[in-house]
Amino acid sequence: MFLLNQMGKQKNKEIHGSSSGTKHVTINGTTIEAFRNENILSAALRQGIDFPHSCRVGGCATCKCQLVDGKVKELTETGYLLTDEELNKGYVLACQSIPQTDVSIQVENKTTYSGTVIQQNVLTEDICEISIQLDTKLIFQAGQYVSLSIEGMDVERNYSIANAPNQKRIVKFIVRKVPNGKLSNYIWNENLLGKKAKLKGPFGNFYLRDSKKPILMVVGGSGLAPILAMLEEGILKGTKRPLTLLFGARKKEDLYKIREIKKIQKVWKGKFTFVPILSEEPKGNSWKGERGLVTSKIKDHLTKTTEVYLCGPPPMVDSATSELFKLGIQKESIFADRFTTIDHSLSLNIDDKNSKRKAGLFDYLKFFLFHIVGLSSVVSILMGGYYTTIGFFSLLLFYIFGDAISGDDKHTPNYTNPQILTFQLWMALPILCLIFFCSIWTVSPIDTFGFGSWLTQIIGYDFNFAKLNTSPLVHVYAIIFTGLMIGLVGTITAHELTHRTWDPISMFIGRWLLAFSFDTIFSIEHVYGHHRYVSTTEDPATAPRGRNVYYHILVSTIKGNLSAWNIELKRLKRKNVPTLSYHNAFLRGHLMSVSLVVLAYSLGGMPGMFFYIVSGLFGKSLLEIVNYMEHYGMVRLPEEPVQPRHSWNTNKRISSWTMFNLTRHSHHHAQGEVPYQDLKPYPNAPMMISGYLTTIVIALIPPLWHYLMIPKVKEWDQKFASQEELELVKIANRTSGISEFVNSNRNQSPLQSKG
Repeated sequence: MFLLNQMGKQKNKEIHGSSSGTKHVTINGTTIEAFRNENILSAALRQGIDFPHSCRVGGCATCKCQLVDGKVKELTETGYLLTDEELNKGYVLACQSIPQTDVSIQVENKTTYSGTVIQQNVLTEDICEISIQLDTKLIFQAGQYVSLSIEGMDVERNYSIANAPNQKRIVKFIVRKVPNGKLSNYIWNENLLGKKAKLKGPFGNFYLRDSKKPILMVVGGSGLAPILAMLEEGILKGTKRPLTLLFGARKKEDLYKIREIKKIQKVWKGKFTFVPILSEEPKGNSWKGERGLVTSKIKDHLTKTTEVYLCGPPPMVDSATSELFKLGIQKESIFADRFTTIDHSLSLNIDDKNSKRKAGLFDYLKFFLFHIVGLSSVVSILMGGYYTTIGFFSLLLFYIFGDAISGDDKHTPNYTNPQILTFQLWMALPILCLIFFCSIWTVSPIDTFGFGSWLTQIIGYDFNFAKLNTSPLVHVYAIIFTGLMIGLVGTITAHELTHRTWDPISMFIGRWLLAFSFDTIFSIEHVYGHHRYVSTTEDPATAPRGRNVYYHILVSTIKGNLSAWNIELKRLKRKNVPTLSYHNAFLRGHLMSVSLVVLAYSLGGMPGMFFYIVSGLFGKSLLEIVNYMEHYGMVRLPEEPVQPRHSWNTNKRISSWTMFNLTRHSHHHAQGEVPYQDLKPYPNAPMMISGYLTTIVIALIPPLWHYLMIPKVKEWDQKFASQEELELVKIANRTSGISEFVNSNRNQSPLQSKG
């Protein structure tokens, strides 16, 4: 009864209470209603409020807002993400805050301005400039950007303002034509004069700081826009600081605004040095200026006190930043705008045509396949001998051939009893405890607790005899078998449960499930690290192109622990709690695993402890193999929201039903707060080789893995990567060490530096 009561009380964010349980939420003066147990962000988005957000699982802090009045229940630990100053000012995460009373919040949600296009000029073969007359004054700092949309094209993109604030209410934008870019091509191909425009903003912290230090500006492509605005404002303010502008382009024809820059050079009150640099200008022509990459010239124009401003495509900014660090420039003296023009239309539409029907009995029962697999493993391990061998290989065949012949599951019915689905998750802990005990019993030198004799009396099969006659090879199968169950029953279920940071029972069960694979830090690093940095070089779990799976297991494990430790240290510091204390979830989690090792020893002696440790480490390795194949070779700009295209997906039926829809990984990363039963199949997402166990087996054979995955990764580049991500693709290909990737760089037409 206790469990049933708790299930009825548990905070499932997808269920809304009656109207009597609603609360009023006032957001920047606008009042909306939040259903019972509905978080502020969901309520805002449901009612058309434009609220800043990204991960929706409390992992990125994009939706942070200031609680002015009222009380909220926080579903996750805000100390992982918010600064001391923000905590002191009463900031909360909207996606993790459920109103307990009527509340009032303030959020930095920018104003929308309207205007009219009054000028449209071509600057180079793929860069143009437009000017917009605003209806009302826009207050901004030179260097900031806005979100721009223009009448006739229902999309908006971010562009830096290319001029300083002025009394005429005119703003200018430098736009690079992006292949397949909806708005940039519209700006290029249409006569925009007289068309209405909308601007939302301003955004960004890229502006000229007040200082007396020398200035170095490093620019690529349309990244010149905010730099021009800064220079113009510097003239208006009478800035006397010495300044050097390095402007990188491919060819002479790609340089623009040269006349304007030289005018600025003449009136700048301090020393002004302008250096255009061409990377692909043919030798022997009339160009007498600098050649090479713009970043290679930084060292020639740097002093120890220089402040550096970088603006251009992300690879250029990253390369320049790395070079500056090597030259001794501190992070505090580097200001950068990784200028992007991401086309968010690359997000995939959710296929929800099958989501309207009410879930039937079978829709609930199908997830019990998970429990049948777990209990079947117990039977085959206990029976020993060839029964264990048959059970092990039957499991492999069940998944590999089952996924191959059963097709895809693309249904997402409407579940009206989610407490049943939660109970199915909770059942994983007693099943895994049973697997743990039974597998250790098979290698224990004694009949622990008389378990074998008791079971023999009930069933009639002589389990003790089978135990004594089980060969070492079969014990090896049993170790792998148990490791598979620790990964399947433990880690997969814990993945879902530890995302439910608001539910203490789910978190308790989830962390104990993870303890069996020595991986309780997953509950920290996965939610607050992986979901924030997935498919970027900052993410330990994302495997870059060319990486070997066995190397990834080791590296991802080490870096994941380091990441979790650093995340936890920041939280403890913000909460003013000692590092070496019960409050340290990192240490507490590893002690949970140590307690299982001690328990294994007490149940089965040294053989039992050894059996468990090897099985647990194999279970941990499975997680890292799954991480390896879920994001292998993908790239993403860290400042851009995670989209469905940043995860490999599969809809294979057996994998989906027995793994609580872990297979629907694209939707999970796009909306991490959605419970497993409501995840959509995304049939047009990047697809894995096959179901999960099939793909795991293939990943363990590196030559076969690369043979099958290289074409898929190259297809991802062509179908899913944005123009900016293609620049990151070039870097990933170059460092992969795989000739097919390296050669694909040579086959691509050169992309101009861009903003």
